[in-house]
Amino acid sequence: MVGILLDKKYSNSIWCKNFYNGLTERLREKRIPFCEITNTCPKDIDAVFIIASDTEWTKSTIKQLNQGGIAPILLCNQGENIPGCIYNCVCQDINVSIKNLLEKIKSNGKKSIAFYGLNPASIPDNSRAESLLFFKDESINKITIFENNGSLNNCFENFYKVADEYDAIICANDFAAVSLVTKLQAVRPELLEKIFIVSCSYSKISDCYRDKIFSLESNYAQYGKAAVYIYEAFQKHGYLSGLVVKIAWNFNNELPKLPSGNIIISETHNTDSFYDDPELREMLIVDKLLTLSDDTDKKIINSLLNNTSYEDMATECFLSINAIKYRIKNLINDSGAFDKKQMKALLSKYIK
Repeated sequence: MVGILLDKKYSNSIWCKNFYNGLTERLREKRIPFCEITNTCPKDIDAVFIIASDTEWTKSTIKQLNQGGIAPILLCNQGENIPGCIYNCVCQDINVSIKNLLEKIKSNGKKSIAFYGLNPASIPDNSRAESLLFFKDESINKITIFENNGSLNNCFENFYKVADEYDAIICANDFAAVSLVTKLQAVRPELLEKIFIVSCSYSKISDCYRDKIFSLESNYAQYGKAAVYIYEAFQKHGYLSGLVVKIAWNFNNELPKLPSGNIIISETHNTDSFYDDPELREMLIVDKLLTLSDDTDKKIINSLLNNTSYEDMATECFLSINAIKYRIKNLINDSGAFDKKQMKALLSKYIK
């Protein structure tokens, strides 16, 4: 039995769900039993997979597991070197990705870059910023970081003061990119014609802005396969260690000893204000609806936005009116809206 431990604030994001789905799909293929764990790691757990984003939460959790004899496998977009922590990691190759991205930006004749929407509490965001500054050369005039400290509005206000100075924007994720595009459309739509906008993390919501945003997509299934590969390798070869695979000193070929009792994981304060932003929460809801909806639900969403009657919806979807109402009720529940009017207003805000 293996355990899966999620960073609580990160767990509601589509990125965490993608990591989780990629991991659990591979575990099922390999017939490896798994369970989610929260504040207690049972003594019969063979390994722990951590899916996380917040730096401080990740450090604290790994240290607590280490003290109980567990070296976890971390899945994230970028695993920084955490001194004093023993863990394995599946992460994106930030350096290669950023280097290739900068080459693409330069090939489009862009020279002044803004990194927009950086979450200061995020491991991958900070790693990407460091790589951007590292790979900056004489062909790039400047690179400026615009942080999102829990408010996309504040981030935009800081950027808008100097917006004319940039011809390329690398957004930390699609939500930052969509927020930027919608705000520029409202106040300076002409800027969108000259600025090359890239997003580091694809989400469904950006499909509505495909002509404005170039999104980079991760293969989450491969993350899951790599994480399970590390687990299987570690079960066979207890001396393996490190971010990918590193060989550590080993005494008498002993496998790591399992903890003798339950490991109590104390609640750690999460400093990440990224998910507290009301605007971001709205876009997460919209993206969740777009991601979880099947083709029929998507037709219903479009019909709602076009003020189509129930009768016409039923005809178009080959369903009864009651079935249409039932699906709309489920969409309302998934969105967290009070009623159809509120859900429609939320969808209309971001889907044009």
